Amino acid sequence: MGEWQPIETAPKDGTDVIVGFDFASVWIVHVAWYRDGGIENGVEGPEDIGWWSYTLHSVTQEKLEGHRAPTHWIPLPDIPAERRSAGP
Repeated sequence: MGEWQPIETAPKDGTDVIVGFDFASVWIVHVAWYRDGGIENGVEGPEDIGWWSYTLHSVTQEKLEGHRAPTHWIPLPDIPAERRSAGP
């Protein structure tokens, strides 16, 4: 899967990656993507630019910022072969 890399090297094209940050000496990880703005992406203003993740379910999104801003990332692992052929 690779080594953790500095967040500055992460793709910023909407690709899902695993991001991590330290919170009170606990390593927290999220599947996240970088939202770069623009009406075509459904983003209204500069406050919406940054790292985003889902919370609770696939509809609710949260911006990862402040003490929860990611510092590192790794690519998502490959999907297990049995899941790739199973479909939705």
